[in-house]
This record gives sequence, structure tokens and C-alpha cells, in this order.
Amino acid sequence: MDEEEFLELMQRYVANIAISGSTLRNQGAPGVAEAARQFLAELPLNTFLDIQPVNYPGILNQWTEELRTQLPQGAQYWGTARKAINVFLVQVFLNQYLEAHYGLYEFGLVLETPLDSKATRKLRHIAGRSVLPRWSGIIHLTSESSQHYQDFAAEYAGEIGLPRACLDILLWRAEE
Repeated sequence: MDEEEFLELMQRYVANIAISGSTLRNQGAPGVAEAARQFLAELPLNTFLDIQPVNYPGILNQWTEELRTQLPQGAQYWGTARKAINVFLVQVFLNQYLEAHYGLYEFGLVLETPLDSKATRKLRHIAGRSVLPRWSGIIHLTSESSQHYQDFAAEYAGEIGLPRACLDILLWRAEE
């Protein structure tokens, strides 16, 4: 097996592990997780070889919209697509093979932390009262409200000495 074949298999593996049934449950239609896995397994990670971290937000927005349109009817939500991509890319960042091959180390500060009810509850607790927008579910997440959470997440991650890409490690099973 050559390196490219291995990397393709690794990407598909990470997509399948990252997007479990619970990652995208209750999104409005059946088949959401499978559609996301398929999209992410084919996401052109070599894009990271050709861009600077400052250009990443534009690529992320493009990928979010592409995935949104490939989700099943009744589940084509911006927040659903964004969460799937962010969960996947954090796992790619943490995977030694994919991170090294695609040069993702320098993207640790710009990769977003995946948002869900647990992560946003913890971020809202850390931020304090009325700093972050009210959370009403991933299907209602907009670009604007996501940006508020991501800006705070970047600030907090910096304060504790982590790249924002790793903040999910602290948030996903937040101690209550």
C-alpha cells in the first residue's frame, strides 16, 4: 500500500470515528451522519498545503455550505454542517499521520472548537452571565452566533495555553 492510499483510508477512518450516530443525532432527517461521513471522507485536505491559516475561515465557510447542501432534505442546517466539519477537523488535527502530511500544526489556533449543548454550556459558564448568545440547539446555530462562541473560545484557549483546536478536549465531557 502506498502512502496516498493509506492517507485516504486514514481520512475515511477518522470521518467514521468522528461522526458517530450521537454526534449528529436529532438533526431533522435520517441519513445525516452518513452524508456527513461521506463528505468528510472526501474533503480535500491537501487544501491545507496551499493556504495560510489566515485564509482558513473562508475555506471553512465554503466547506460548511457545500456539506449543508449535501445533507438530506429536512436537515440542511448550517450548524449541523459546521459541527460535523469542526469535529472531523479537530480529529484530523490530533491524528499524527494526517496532521503531519497536511501540515496542520500551524492551523491549531484557527481551527474551530465544535459546538454543541455541552460545549456551549461550559463556555457560557466560563464567560459569565449574558456574555455569549443563548443556545437553542445546533440546528439553530447561525454564523453570527457561532462567531461569538468561537471568539470567546479562542480567547479562553489562549488564556489556558491551548490551541483552540484542542479546547474541545476540555469541553466535550464537561464536568458538571
